[in-house]
Amino acid sequence: SEGGTNVFKLKYFETDACLAQSPQLYKQMAVIGDLPKVFEVGPVFRAENSNTGRHLCEFTGLDLEMAFKEHYFEVLDVIGDLFYYIFDGIEKRFQTELNIISDTYSFEPIKLSKEVLKLDFKQGVELLKEAGIEQSVNEDLSTDTEKALGKIVSEKFGTDFYILYRYPVSARPFYTMLDPNDPNFTNSYDAFIRGEEILSGAQRIHDYSMLMERVVHHKINPETLKDYINAFKLGAPPHGGCGIGLE
Repeated sequence: SEGGTNVFKLKYFETDACLAQSPQLYKQMAVIGDLPKVFEVGPVFRAENSNTGRHLCEFTGLDLEMAFKEHYFEVLDVIGDLFYYIFDGIEKRFQTELNIISDTYSFEPIKLSKEVLKLDFKQGVELLKEAGIEQSVNEDLSTDTEKALGKIVSEKFGTDFYILYRYPVSARPFYTMLDPNDPNFTNSYDAFIRGEEILSGAQRIHDYSMLMERVVHHKINPETLKDYINAFKLGAPPHGGCGIGLE
C-alpha cells in the first residue's frame, strides 16, 4: 500500500510477500463497491524506524472509510462522535475501574466537548506563532510543536481532543484530495489528544484521471497499483476516512 515502502518482506514459497501494512486501498475499494461505510480492525506491521512514543512497528489498527454527500467534514463529524462516545462511555460505565487506576496512577480527567473542535492548519500555525513558536504553513508539525499546540488549544478552547485539518500537500500521500481553492493544501486531517496525534485521515481522490496524475507525480509505477486504480474507472463516490492507532 501507499507505494510499497516501509514494509516487512518475506518469502512465501517461491513468491515475495509482505506483512500487512494498511487496509487503506482495500477499504476504499469496498466503498467503491457500494458499501457506504466500512471499518476494519486488524494487525499492522510497519518497517519504520521512527523511535518516537507513538510510532510502533507492530500495532492494532482501527480503520474506517465512508462515502459522503456534500463535504468531507461529514467524516470529521463521525470521527468526533465516535471519540465522544468512547470517552463519555468510559466515564459513565467504568468509573469504578477509573478510580482504581487513579489510586495508583493519578491522572487528569480528559476534557472534551460534545461538538468536536476543528481547526484549520493555518489557524494552528497562527496560534503557535502567537506563543512565540516558529512554524511554516507549508511543512508538517514536529512532535514538539504538536505537543505545544495541544497545550495552547486546551487552555484557549477547553478541550483536550481536537481535529486539525487542511494539511500542506508535502505532508500527505498520493491519494489525498487537494484543496480545490489552493493545491498547496489538502482535504486532510489529524486528530489529537493532549498534543498526541492519535489518527490521520483525509478525503481521498475519487476521480480516475486525477488519481493517475498524482500517482505519476509521486513517481509511483501505476502497474504496482493496477487493481486499485482500475476500481475508479467506472466512477467512485466522494469518500474519506481515517486510521486510528489503538495503542
